[in-house]
Amino acid sequence: MASALDASIIPITLTINGKTGLTLWAPPWEDEDEEEWQGFLGDGQKILLYPNARELADFIAGGEENDLSDHPAWGRVQQLTPDQLRPGGDDAYDLDAVYEWAAAEPDPVSVSALANVVDMVSRIADCCDDGSLRALVDNTPEYEYLVSEEVSYQGRDGKKEWTALGKTITDSWERAIKRVDSWLKWVGDFSEENSNLESETFWERVGAEPIEIVIGEASYLTIRGELPGDEVVFLVNGDDIAVCSGPIDLGRYTRRATEHGLEHLERWEDLADTDPAEDAQLFLPQESATFDLTNPSPRGEQLLLELADYCEIDTSDAEEPIEDENWQRIVALVQACLQSQD
Repeated sequence: MASALDASIIPITLTINGKTGLTLWAPPWEDEDEEEWQGFLGDGQKILLYPNARELADFIAGGEENDLSDHPAWGRVQQLTPDQLRPGGDDAYDLDAVYEWAAAEPDPVSVSALANVVDMVSRIADCCDDGSLRALVDNTPEYEYLVSEEVSYQGRDGKKEWTALGKTITDSWERAIKRVDSWLKWVGDFSEENSNLESETFWERVGAEPIEIVIGEASYLTIRGELPGDEVVFLVNGDDIAVCSGPIDLGRYTRRATEHGLEHLERWEDLADTDPAEDAQLFLPQESATFDLTNPSPRGEQLLLELADYCEIDTSDAEEPIEDENWQRIVALVQACLQSQD
C-alpha cells in the first residue's frame, strides 16, 4: 500500500458502449492515520471522462475543484503536459471486450485482460459506493476467482471454471455495464475526429515527425512535416535544411528555431507543452523514419526528391527510377544543403 508520499495518479481509459474516454485514477494509498483511500477524477457525483488528453489537460489547468484536488499527487498532475496524460497500454480498460475475451481460450493475455477490467469495475463500485455493483462483482464466486492470486484455468478443473465464468459474464455483465455507465459523465466532443486516444502521438497530432537521413557514414536528423495539400516542409535555417546529429540537439534547436515551414502546421504550438527533459525520446526517429540515401532505392527516392525540391535543386532530367549517376549528383547537392545545428 502506497503512503501519502508515494501516492500516485494514473491516466486511464474506459471503453463502454462503443465509447472510449480518458480519466484519472488514484490507486489505493494510506494517509497518516493509516486510512485507505482511492479515487477517480470526478465532480462529486460522477467520474469525468474526456475524449483526448488535450481536453483533460485543459480541465486540469482550469483549476476547478474535483474529487482528486486534495490528493497528495495533484500538484504533480497539474504540471503534466497533454502527452504525459496519455495512458499506457496497460491502463486501458475495455468493458466492451469482455465478451470477446471470455469466448476465447483462457490464454494469459485474455485472463489478465479480463481480470484487470473486473478489478477496475470493483474499484468503481467502491469509489462510487454502489452496493449493487459491488455485490454483482465482489460477491460472485466466478469473478472473485478471476481476480484472485491463485487463478488458473488449466486442466479439466480449470476448463470448468472458465466455462462457468463465461456463463456468469453472459448472465451479468450487461447489468455491470449499465451500473458503471450510470456513474460516468462524458465531457466534450467524442466524435471520431476528436476522440483519438488509442493511436495519436504528439507527432501524429502535429502532422510531422523526426527523420534520419543516412548518406554513407554520415547520419543527419531533422523534422519533416506535411501541410494541407500534401505540401512537404522541413526544419530549416535560412535557405538550408537544419540537421543535428542526435535527438537532444535536434530538440534543443527545434524549440528555439523560428521562421520555418513547420510553424504553419496547425498544432505546431503544441511543442511548447512537451517536456524538454524527454527530448531524447520525443525527437528520436522511429525505424520507419530512417532513410538511407547512399544508394538508389524506391523508398529513399521519394524523400530525396522532396529534399531536392525544398532546396530548389533541379531534378528535371532525372527520370524515375533515378539511375545511379543522377542519384549521386542529387544526393551530393542535397547534402550540401544540410546545415548542422549541433
